[in-house]
Amino acid sequence: MSIQLPYTSIVREAFSLYLDQQIDLDTLIERLREIELQVMSEDPDEEETGKRLWFRFFEGDPLQTTIEDIETDLSQPSHPNSMILQRGIALGLESNELEVHYS
Repeated sequence: MSIQLPYTSIVREAFSLYLDQQIDLDTLIERLREIELQVMSEDPDEEETGKRLWFRFFEGDPLQTTIEDIETDLSQPSHPNSMILQRGIALGLESNELEVHYS
């Protein structure tokens, strides 16, 4: 149970609102965690621990960016990781390549 197509549009919207400064980081993280809880509740192998929601922002993205990664990186706006992550999110939204995974 990896790629989560039903949740991609919801995640795209949340990231778009964040980049457009219509929601703050706390709201973004809250929405992503709600989605993760929903996906977890639908998992037939829910007894398997360690599964989490992660994101691939564009084709060739080598990272499996988790909600925790997003929260950490974006909480320090002046840090280079924050700027890199924001560019990756924007690129993924622009190219329509954002993927939501759960594993």
